[in-house]
Amino acid sequence: MGYFSSIINRRSRSDAGPAGKPGDPGRRGWERGFTMLELVCVLALLALITGLVMPGLQRAWKRERDRASLRQLAIALRTARSEAATRRQRVRLFLDLQRGQYRLEGSSQVGELSGMRLSEASLVWQDPFKRNGYIAFYGDGCSSGGKLTLIDTAGQRHLLEVEIITGKVSLKAGQG
Repeated sequence: MGYFSSIINRRSRSDAGPAGKPGDPGRRGWERGFTMLELVCVLALLALITGLVMPGLQRAWKRERDRASLRQLAIALRTARSEAATRRQRVRLFLDLQRGQYRLEGSSQVGELSGMRLSEASLVWQDPFKRNGYIAFYGDGCSSGGKLTLIDTAGQRHLLEVEIITGKVSLKAGQG
């Protein structure tokens, strides 16, 4: 018999109730469960850890939501380019910079640029105040070109650029 098993057997014999059986209700208090103090300490530690971790998780969640919004805009631009090449006709992506929204020509679905602030924009403007503009893609593969510089909530600059000759959409994210 090993050392630990002899200690366990000795304890169970010595801690037995009046009938001498280990399962009797006359066992000592430390064998029945946790004390209220132990439970309160564990709950306090969990509250402390949660309080320290949650702000970081919220910032990370917000940052990823902003980046996903930017990627969706890049996908919409690439979709416009693909549609123009497939249909062999002009397709535009309209941008409402005041509301932070965009829409593909012929679609009623509106995309949102949540959490992004526009720093600079180079588009085909529809109004003199430069609030509404578009980027056009043509059936031969070229585009009107355009550039958007957006700043996320963390202060990172993101550059979304559409080349004039090829219509290629590129996203350079997270530039200080």
